[in-house]
Amino acid sequence: MSMLDWYVALVRSKATEMLSLTDILVADAFFSKYEFVNEVIGMGFRFVGRLRANSYLRYLAIPDSSAPRRRGRKKKYGEKVDFSSLDMSVFTSFIYEDSKGVRTQCHTAVVHSRALKRDIRIVVCPVENAEHLLYFSTDTDMRPEKIIGFYRTRFQIEFGIRDTKQFTGLQSQQTRDKDRLDFAFNLSFTALNVCKEVIRKDYPDLSLAQFKRLMFESYLASTIISTYGKSPHLKIIQKINHRLAQLAA
Repeated sequence: MSMLDWYVALVRSKATEMLSLTDILVADAFFSKYEFVNEVIGMGFRFVGRLRANSYLRYLAIPDSSAPRRRGRKKKYGEKVDFSSLDMSVFTSFIYEDSKGVRTQCHTAVVHSRALKRDIRIVVCPVENAEHLLYFSTDTDMRPEKIIGFYRTRFQIEFGIRDTKQFTGLQSQQTRDKDRLDFAFNLSFTALNVCKEVIRKDYPDLSLAQFKRLMFESYLASTIISTYGKSPHLKIIQKINHRLAQLAA
């Protein structure tokens, strides 16, 4: 079994549960292969993903009613899509505005993917001093803004896992018990969500790392103030110094 076969089997094992939530499956460019896309579509999903910048795409043939009739099968596809010079009689331009208010002029059209062996809706997003980004959906009627939005949403999952590893102890557990691990993982993600909500409301200019340091320093200061009190005592000072040393470690 190849890695791709394993992922297909994994999706198939969870297909009923996933379809009860949504029929849109989002994955990165690694999964934009015929073997994977064809299987998940057969399960009932609509696939949203990315293509490589050098992907072979073809325009759909436009019937010409004035052309003389000829024997044989009609032409199905036109020329290869040249991303450096898009045919704007086929592509439609629109402005995409992300969550930060950045506006980008993108282009969309329904084309044929030779690798995926099907018609897809492609969205071309230019990037300054870099190769353009190619988003696509197997649902040719899906709005292009939705395609970009669905694909970019998947990064929130990756960012969440990254932040829990760095700041809320996702990898700090040593137990092998399934239930305890489940509780620890949920606690780690819950702590992350609480931090993000506090940052959103009260500290919008701080990063998660800066917020964690602020909370630690605030706790450190409150510990010093509450322990020393108004009548400093040598034994108390030694005790708090020992405690602060443990916190710093």
